[in-house]
Amino acid sequence: MKVLFVYTDIDVKGGARSYHFGLGILSSVLKKAGHTTELHYMFDEWDPEGFLTHIDRFGPNIIAYTSDSSQIRHVAKLVDLAKDRKVFQIAGGTHPSLYPQCIERMEALDAICLGEGEDALLELVNTLESGGDHTTIGGLWVKTADGTIKQNPGRCFVQELDSIPDGDRDMFNYQEVVDSDYDRATFMLSRGCPYQCNYCGSPAMGKLSEGKYVRFKSVKNGIAEIKDIVTRYKVRTIFFADDVFTIDRKYVKAFCEEYKKEIGIPFEVTTRVESSNYDTFRNLADAGCTRVAMGIESGSEELRRKALNRKMSNKKILQAFTDARAAGLKTKSYNIVGFPHETEEMHMETVELNRQINPDSIVIYIFNPYPGTSLFNIAIKDGFLSPEFMDEDFISRTDTPLVMKDFSREDILRCYRNFVFNVYKTNSLKKALIYKIYYSRIGEPMIRLLNSVKKPIQRFVMGN
Repeated sequence: MKVLFVYTDIDVKGGARSYHFGLGILSSVLKKAGHTTELHYMFDEWDPEGFLTHIDRFGPNIIAYTSDSSQIRHVAKLVDLAKDRKVFQIAGGTHPSLYPQCIERMEALDAICLGEGEDALLELVNTLESGGDHTTIGGLWVKTADGTIKQNPGRCFVQELDSIPDGDRDMFNYQEVVDSDYDRATFMLSRGCPYQCNYCGSPAMGKLSEGKYVRFKSVKNGIAEIKDIVTRYKVRTIFFADDVFTIDRKYVKAFCEEYKKEIGIPFEVTTRVESSNYDTFRNLADAGCTRVAMGIESGSEELRRKALNRKMSNKKILQAFTDARAAGLKTKSYNIVGFPHETEEMHMETVELNRQINPDSIVIYIFNPYPGTSLFNIAIKDGFLSPEFMDEDFISRTDTPLVMKDFSREDILRCYRNFVFNVYKTNSLKKALIYKIYYSRIGEPMIRLLNSVKKPIQRFVMGN
C-alpha cells in the first residue's frame, strides 16, 4: 500500500523547517511492514496545486494528515480538495485526538486516529490492503458506509519505547531541516508528561489510552539513535524536545555519563522548575549541555495556582534559574500572555519576574484555548469564547480569540509585542531593541529578509 503523509507547517514565526516525530515514526513502522510512504510537507506557504500534483504523481491508497489546532483549518481545506481523488483519508495529531468530532465537519475525511498511532495505522493499512473490515479498529473513529461514525475503544500506550523503530528522517530531507535550524538536530527520548497544567493538551492525551503515560527509551537505545543521526547528517548542536527532560534524575545522570563518552556534541533541554536542582544541572553541564529552558508562563502566583494548576512559588522559580546559572548553563524562559481571567497587572508580574531572573533568552506566546484542556472549557463557561468556537478557525500563537472585559485583545497584543523589550530594557537596551523589532508588526518580514542571507537576528532572538 502507498501512504502519503501530509504535514502543514504554515505561517510559523521564524520560518525554520521542522521534523515531525510522529510522522517519522509512522513512516518507519509502515516501511518495516513492506508499505511505501512519501511526505507532502506544505512549509510556510499555502500550495494546494502542489498538493494535488503530489497525489496524482504518487497515487497513494491512503492520505494521512497530522494537525494541531493552529493547522487544522489548513488540513480541512486539503481534505476537501482531495475528495475527488477517491483516496482513503485519515487525520491524527493533537487536535483530532482531543476533538475527534472534527470528523463531522470534514465530509471527505474517512477516519480519525486518537492518540498514539503506530499500531492503529499499521492495522488500518493492512486491513485496507486485505479488504477486511476497517471499521472495528481500536483507536479509530471511522465513517461507515451509511455515513455514521463508529467510535471504537482506545488502545494501550506502547509501553516499551525501544520496540518502536527510529523515525524516518530521510522522508523529511532531514539535512534541510538541520540547516534551517542552525545545524541543530532534535530528539525525543520520552513520551508523556506527569504534570496537569490546565492550558496544555498533554493531560487529556494521557487519558486517551490505558497504561503508563510517561515513558523513556533506554539510555542505550537513545544514544544509538543520536549516534546514527550525527553520523549521517552534518550536525553542530542537539536539542532534546522532551516535555520534561529531567523528570527522572537517575535516568538523566546515566544518560549524561554515556552521552559525554559517546556523543559529546553541545546540547540543550527543556525542563520544569519542580524537577530540577543544582546537581541535575551540573550533570547536564558536565555532559555538554549549554542551556536549559523552563516555563514560567505567568509571574502571578495567584493566576498560576488558580487558573494554570502550576503550584510552584516565585521563590522556587528564581532558585531554579539561579541553580542553572551556578552550574554553568545559559537559561531560557517560556511565557504566555492572555490567559482567561488574567489582567494587565498580572501580566506585569510576569515582566517583573523575568527582570529578576534576567534569562539569556525569552519566548512569549499568546494563550490559545485548545480543545481538551481545562482552560478551553473555562473560557467558554465564563463567556470569553463563543460556545460555537469549535466551528470557527483556530488562530496562531500571535493573536487571541478571547474577549475579556478586563484584558482586551488590543491590550493583550500590545503586551505580547512589548514583553521582551520591557524585560530587557533596564539590563540591555541593545538586546531589548532587537527583540522589539522581532515582535513588532514589521518584524517578521524584516527578519525573513535578513534570514535569506544570514540568520543573525533570528539566531540571536532564539538564543541559538
